[in-house]
Amino acid sequence: MISLAVARSPEEARSLARGIARRMRHRCGKPLREAELEARFGHLCLIAREGECLLESDRIAASKHLVPGHRNFLEEIMDAANPAELGEKLQGLEGFYAGAYASRDSLILFRDHVGHMPLAYLVGGGGVSAGLERRPLGSGAEQLQPGSMLVVEPGGIRIEKWYSLKPVDAGEAWKLLAERLSRAAEAYLPGEFRLAFSGGLDSSLLAHLALGLGRRVKAVTVGVEGCLDLRWASEAAEILGLDIEIRVVGDDELLEAVELVGERIPRRSLMDLAIAAIHYLSARSGAVLVSGQGSDELFGGYWRYEEALMRGGLEEASRRIRRDIEEIHERTLERDEIAVALAGGELLAPYLARPIYELAVAISPELKVRRLADRVVRKWVLRRAAEELGLPEKLLERPKKAAQYSSGILKMLRKLLKEPARASPGGRMG
Repeated sequence: MISLAVARSPEEARSLARGIARRMRHRCGKPLREAELEARFGHLCLIAREGECLLESDRIAASKHLVPGHRNFLEEIMDAANPAELGEKLQGLEGFYAGAYASRDSLILFRDHVGHMPLAYLVGGGGVSAGLERRPLGSGAEQLQPGSMLVVEPGGIRIEKWYSLKPVDAGEAWKLLAERLSRAAEAYLPGEFRLAFSGGLDSSLLAHLALGLGRRVKAVTVGVEGCLDLRWASEAAEILGLDIEIRVVGDDELLEAVELVGERIPRRSLMDLAIAAIHYLSARSGAVLVSGQGSDELFGGYWRYEEALMRGGLEEASRRIRRDIEEIHERTLERDEIAVALAGGELLAPYLARPIYELAVAISPELKVRRLADRVVRKWVLRRAAEELGLPEKLLERPKKAAQYSSGILKMLRKLLKEPARASPGGRMG
């Protein structure tokens, strides 16, 4: 789904939906379908890409989705008779998705458990509009929260939570994590893809699993001349036997990328601009860009977790990790998905697959930010899982800075924009 609008008249709904779609031309590479429905709650117009929409005389289902093992995802959505039934179906459908289901009685917007797929909405002016980005909808647009449904009926509008976390027994956590990582790689990684690659644990493990499955992987590393990432990524690629594309970025290319992503992403700190630019420069039109995003939040990879552990103990570290997991759709996924879409690509973050996500939430923070005799090891449980999976030893314990630093992109951007360095929360490409 690209856009939809509910309004008082067909003409108004059509105009609104088309206007939103025009403001997202970068997402309209495939042929588009336009569908309309006269319903009890108003007139609806929906625009979706070919293959992402299913129409019947009195119902419409549309979704941007990646749902392993469910080729008939839209048909399953269409079978739901009401919001309660749709919620039950979504609870049983593992995958990444965001979309809409409309009948004459109701419109339901829905989004996956973690907010991997984008979906925003705006209520006002006697109607509802929705799309894959907030900015094209106008001031006041909000993201639909992960694991939620927005229900529009003649009697009003409400938001319901459909997703409930499935309890997981995390005994021997690293072995169970290794099993789930292996299964997720097989289910989610496409036959051919680009991999955002820094030579760190997250991207190296994804490359190792993909190569073991016979996938065709093009690793891509973005950075300035002489930066740490280019050196580490080249070394890691040689160890893994990985085909790698090194992209050395100059001043003009970086400024052009920053100007482009800066017009679209919701937060425009230097850190956000740097990370968005790296994603944009890593992506290619028509290609899937696989990223290690989500691993740091799920497995305790950020320095701020070690800092919290040293300052306030395990409880403080646990609180920081939990908050970051809850906010990942706003802090990183929205920004990175937009950046990749601007390049014509599709973002995929396999660490956020539901089986891995639910296990990670169940794992004790003590196994994520692990205090040893003489040091603290971040992502301890993921390192042990990677060891189980046979990742070469040299890549298991390699320390890794956030990509905006180790790529040299943030430093270059500060120089070009002449802004001073300052502490900022952030994300990273692994």
